[in-house]
Amino acid sequence: MLRAAQFLHRYLRPRSDNVGAEVLLETENGERRATCYAPPGRGRHPGWIVLHGITTAGRHHPSLVRFARAAAAAGRVVLVPEVPSWRALEIDVEAARVAIEAGARHLSGRPEVEGGRIGVVGFSFGATHALIAAADPTLRARIGGVIGFGGYADLRSAFRFGLSGRHRWRGREHRLRPDPYGIWIVTANYLPHARGYEGLTGVARAAGEMAREAGRRMTYAGGAEYDPLKVELARQLTAEEREVWRSIAPLASEPLPAPEETLPLADALAEAALTVQPELDPASRVGKVRARVVLGHGFSDRLIPFSESHRLAALLPASRTAEPTITRYLAHSGEDESLSGPRRAVEAVRFVRLVDRALTVV
Repeated sequence: MLRAAQFLHRYLRPRSDNVGAEVLLETENGERRATCYAPPGRGRHPGWIVLHGITTAGRHHPSLVRFARAAAAAGRVVLVPEVPSWRALEIDVEAARVAIEAGARHLSGRPEVEGGRIGVVGFSFGATHALIAAADPTLRARIGGVIGFGGYADLRSAFRFGLSGRHRWRGREHRLRPDPYGIWIVTANYLPHARGYEGLTGVARAAGEMAREAGRRMTYAGGAEYDPLKVELARQLTAEEREVWRSIAPLASEPLPAPEETLPLADALAEAALTVQPELDPASRVGKVRARVVLGHGFSDRLIPFSESHRLAALLPASRTAEPTITRYLAHSGEDESLSGPRRAVEAVRFVRLVDRALTVV
């Protein structure tokens, strides 16, 4: 628990003294920038490779930097590689493997990293693809553990949530107003390939613009401050395109369209994504993971619902993972704002246990 206490002390009282060192990684696609956060003092420590999600902020996202500094304070050498395609909001399925392979090579050459003790931490899209990479025969022996926060397991269910705000777990339906950021990225990448929507390129372009703006602001993309841009972009669309636009970019003051209007679009996007990039589906891969796995997810995650981590755990070998920790201390990249009173104490204990499990994986 000492390491968990060190992590939490730094995480809950963030400081900016550990700015990290800029390093260059050699990858099969050329040099790649990364930031390395080292623990204070001397000694040898486990190494962690941390993958950011699909975000324009990349390795500089404030929540990720906060996490990396806290992990370094808890005795981990933390390497955060840049993933250029993910920063460009491109869904690149090879990027995780490339980044992890280069990161592992770099960490193994650092004198402060204990030999062979390398873990991978993934956030959001990066969580699922950290697991897929850990199942790769060329990497399997080098990864001792995987920690995933907010990953997905089933594209169809994740996309359905992104448009309807509804998901089910153990027979119970949960509802949230979803953050449209994720569905904008999906639309920008796959709508031109979706059956029945092939000609709606204006919607794909507009969705990409909305996602870039949300990435720049780093705020909840369903907020009213995005409405003027939604209206401006709608004026540039055809009447047919505006019908689809209403499904993926409703105004904050309006109710979400009925599920029967949006679920066919979600299913078409999922089919298109898996046709274009079958490697997006973790189902046939993560069962080969040999590393120990810890999964955490926010109960009120508006981008990827917590039920996805339960589905992801079900795909993994039973001996490699335990039940995912679902906590209100995690939203998608921060704390659930609904926490208050006794609930905060209960969730704090749950979060501490999650941190302790993560720090004992590697």
